[in-house]
Amino acid sequence: MMMARMKRKASSPRKRGPGVVLRETLDSRVRGNDGRKHLTASFVQQRGVVLFIALIVMVAMSLAAIALIRSVDTTSQVIGNLAFRQASILPANLAIEDAASGLFVDAGGPRIANVTADDATQNYFATHKPDDPTWDSKGKLSLPDGVPQPLWTKTAAAALTRQLPADGAGNTITYIVERMCNPDVVAPGNDGTGKASEGWCDLGTPKGGGKHTINEAAAFNFPPQPFYRVTVRVDGPQNTVSFLQAMLR
Repeated sequence: MMMARMKRKASSPRKRGPGVVLRETLDSRVRGNDGRKHLTASFVQQRGVVLFIALIVMVAMSLAAIALIRSVDTTSQVIGNLAFRQASILPANLAIEDAASGLFVDAGGPRIANVTADDATQNYFATHKPDDPTWDSKGKLSLPDGVPQPLWTKTAAAALTRQLPADGAGNTITYIVERMCNPDVVAPGNDGTGKASEGWCDLGTPKGGGKHTINEAAAFNFPPQPFYRVTVRVDGPQNTVSFLQAMLR
């Protein structure tokens, strides 16, 4: 009798909690005699791995969100700088008009009495050396080609004598005028007097009056005139810099 009871005790299922008997199954859970499934200890430990993977995904998503915010911020800065550059065109036109008034009578001048000599008070240079690396910015990474040395930096531009007043948008405008005559060119017309002539200066013939009737004499042909290059530097807000050039004759 005693042995039979001991056998029955050994073969009886285990109990977990009051009134719940668990039976082993092939699943990761065990089913009790109450008909419900209960998690085993090994399955509870596996839930920590899912949490770790979820944290990694959250970190990756946070980094992606930060990168997106930085990209939008950079785009906004670029658009703002482009707007400042566009706003610098109008004050540059003012500088070109001021340069023209220093050269020509019909523009309200001239202020430059002798175009064959440099005039520091008007930021005027009677010659231009396109092949001089100390004067022209050709090949310099920080500047566009064709910028003369006095306009390479803001400090150098501020040292020029003739300065235009800053506009209401905070743009600082400086310019220089160069007569397109290369003193390094040896030509018959370059006699040392500085007078512009073909061969060492870039010249353009003004338009004549033209004929009005068949029997009228040929219109008067004006002599060739040298070109003058005006280079304008505009320093705007947020360290924006714009360069504009115009040819006058």
